[in-house]
Amino acid sequence: MDVIKEKRTDLLFLDLRGRLDDSNAQTLEESLMRLIDDGARQLIVDCSQVEYINNAGIRTLLNVGRRIVTFNGRIAFHSLSQAAKDIFDKTGFAMATRIYETREEAIAGVAASGFLSSTRTERGTRDK
Repeated sequence: MDVIKEKRTDLLFLDLRGRLDDSNAQTLEESLMRLIDDGARQLIVDCSQVEYINNAGIRTLLNVGRRIVTFNGRIAFHSLSQAAKDIFDKTGFAMATRIYETREEAIAGVAASGFLSSTRTERGTRDK
């Protein structure tokens, strides 16, 4: 699983790419928890390149969602691949979180929650 990160103002965009399963779920969870502990409060997660996700991956996303909410933050998912959509629907995850068709809708959904403090855009950084 590769994670591409891009920071813009108060939003942190995450592009998940590849498989999210038993082999990497714990590592991803630790990485995302560190981002939250370091101050990330609005996560916009692109799932268009998720090839596979299993229960360990769903559990990771749930744990990250719970953690960010404890800090009054928000997480939104968008552009689900068919693999992600199937498992989100089968597990009920789709009913427990915010899922949007596009990145723009996800941004608007998070903004509507009243948590964005700035509309200024900073140059994003990408890393794996």
